Amino acid sequence: MRNKNNFEFCEYDAISNKIQELIANSLLGVEQLDKIERRYDDMRDNFYRYPKDFVTDDKEEWKFSKGLEPFTPKGRKDYYCDTTAVPIPITHPDFIDLTTRTKKQGRGAIGLDLPTWFYQSPEESFIMLVTQDPLRSAKWYGDEVDERYICNDAIVSSPFGLQDAHHRERGTGGKRMWLLVQALLERGYNVYLTDCRKFFVYNHNQSDKYTTAQKMDIYRNILLEEIEIINPKLIVTLGHSANKSCRELLGDDKRLSPYMPHFCGTAGHKIKDFFEIKQKVSIEDLASMYANKIDELAKQKYAYA
Repeated sequence: MRNKNNFEFCEYDAISNKIQELIANSLLGVEQLDKIERRYDDMRDNFYRYPKDFVTDDKEEWKFSKGLEPFTPKGRKDYYCDTTAVPIPITHPDFIDLTTRTKKQGRGAIGLDLPTWFYQSPEESFIMLVTQDPLRSAKWYGDEVDERYICNDAIVSSPFGLQDAHHRERGTGGKRMWLLVQALLERGYNVYLTDCRKFFVYNHNQSDKYTTAQKMDIYRNILLEEIEIINPKLIVTLGHSANKSCRELLGDDKRLSPYMPHFCGTAGHKIKDFFEIKQKVSIEDLASMYANKIDELAKQKYAYA
């Protein structure tokens, strides 16, 4: 299904092959390159389609490539089927330990969001949006319900689930981030989204324990490679955790933006304080405020270049 707008989703050969190889070489394992490439193909082809429970007469259902379907444990009745996230095995030596975790450590619910980008033209600069990590629910993939049904593969999606139309229209966080992406595209930027901590593990507590200094060194190198490939004019961190992690990872990179609150519903008070909002505003207006601030910061970076 071809794009209906003036941008391409996860296309542009100058970066797509490099990003796919980076994910294989540094996170999932070189053996998974074919699945990573096909996953990106699926996300592009299904950009305007919906998870099956949200399909109506005028909406098409998301279609999965063979071997890249949602996690469906045999014998379990209440599994998460209304999703466009899929499992991909982890064979990379730096992260194979994720597949051998004990019950005490928390098994399953391994999150990985593939970096995504919205590309208009080589004439336009990239804005890089960085959030903290790819949250997943142990209810569906871990041993919180029944330890017989554990997914030890990475559950692969994209930041905020922007690969499917439902998440962009109604998803928690997805709709907000899609409004922000569109606002930045309208201002003439290409947009790239990624996480600074690449794997989420089981729950926040276990994920923090797993993310050792050694793992953060690996994440730093991956993020630096992403930056080299994308060459963004501005790196925007959304939320305190992402800002703190990126400053630890990237040091004094002059492209790093000052702190901006996460653009999510739970950060409502922080957003109001940041923008000095005194009255109720729509999320469309908030997205415009974020985009205007990012545009202002990017133009300051131009001045210093």
